Amino acid sequence: MKRFFKSDENPLDQHFGLDMPELAGTFRIVGVVRDAKFAGWGLDKPARPMFYVPLAQNVDYQNPLMKKLEFRSHFIGGILLVTNMSPGALEAQLTRLLADLDPNLTINSVRTMQQQIALSFDQERAVASLAGLFGIVALILAAVGLYGVTAYSVAQRTNEIGIRMALGADRPKVIQLVLRGAFKRVLIGLLLGLPLAVGAGRLISAQLYGISSWDPPALSVATISLAICSFFAAIIPASRAASISPMNALRME
Repeated sequence: MKRFFKSDENPLDQHFGLDMPELAGTFRIVGVVRDAKFAGWGLDKPARPMFYVPLAQNVDYQNPLMKKLEFRSHFIGGILLVTNMSPGALEAQLTRLLADLDPNLTINSVRTMQQQIALSFDQERAVASLAGLFGIVALILAAVGLYGVTAYSVAQRTNEIGIRMALGADRPKVIQLVLRGAFKRVLIGLLLGLPLAVGAGRLISAQLYGISSWDPPALSVATISLAICSFFAAIIPASRAASISPMNALRME
């Protein structure tokens, strides 16, 4: 309404039509409703201009394309009922009622509004599940990679660890040394990965309705999960390094 009428203009009793100037007086406005997004597509885009007409109201267009549009717009795709009854209890009554009105009217299914909305998000849920699966796989690969790099680093620094322990470094200090090196790599990965995650969030938000490109709780959960996995991936090589005998470590080339 804001697009076609001024703020101080009353749209009631005004006339409008579709596409062509000669159709400008086809419909008379008898009421105004709030903006709505029809069907399951375009939910991430602004609501498009839309109007409602009575099912029994028909327009005799001369244009073939307009005739086709008018014909297709008069199929009953669904009926909305406001009731406290369960869908199962309603179906038998609705079937009898519609049969009395028109024997050609049939009911395919009866759903609650919540169930109907959920059906509109099947594709979005599939994309979200797939993205979540990729995230779990990436987390596992990151943990395995960190374990391998940390284990290799410990093997390369065996002599250094032996010297440190011979000079008085105890087990906790050796573990702390190894974990510090592992978490430096994790910190570098987070500094590089978080901006990329925000950028990827912009792409995902365009595919998933109601998803924001900037989601601090989700980023925090991902960061904490990575830190926990990194800790367990690094603690095994760190404990192994701390259990090395200084004499055996010094003998190794």
